[in-house]
Amino acid sequence: MRELQEETGLGVDGLLYLMELQSGRTQHHVYEASVLNCDEARPQNEIFDCIWYPLDAVQNLDTSDATRRIVRAFQRRL
Repeated sequence: MRELQEETGLGVDGLLYLMELQSGRTQHHVYEASVLNCDEARPQNEIFDCIWYPLDAVQNLDTSDATRRIVRAFQRRL
C-alpha cells in the first residue's frame, strides 16, 4: 500500500495477494487493490507515466511478457 502511494499517489482500501511470478531474474508479487482515488493517479519517483488501460487492451501494448501473464491471470479471476 505504501509503495503504491509513493509511486502513483493512489490510496487503496485493502489488498489481496494474488500470486508470485518469476520472470527471468525478476520476482513479481501481484496484488489486487480497491483503489480509492483512480482519477488522481500521477507518476512519482521511479514511474514515468500513469495510464489506465482496459484489460483487453494490454495484449496490444509494448510491454513485458510478465505483465501480459499477470493480466491474463487476473482476467481469469473475473
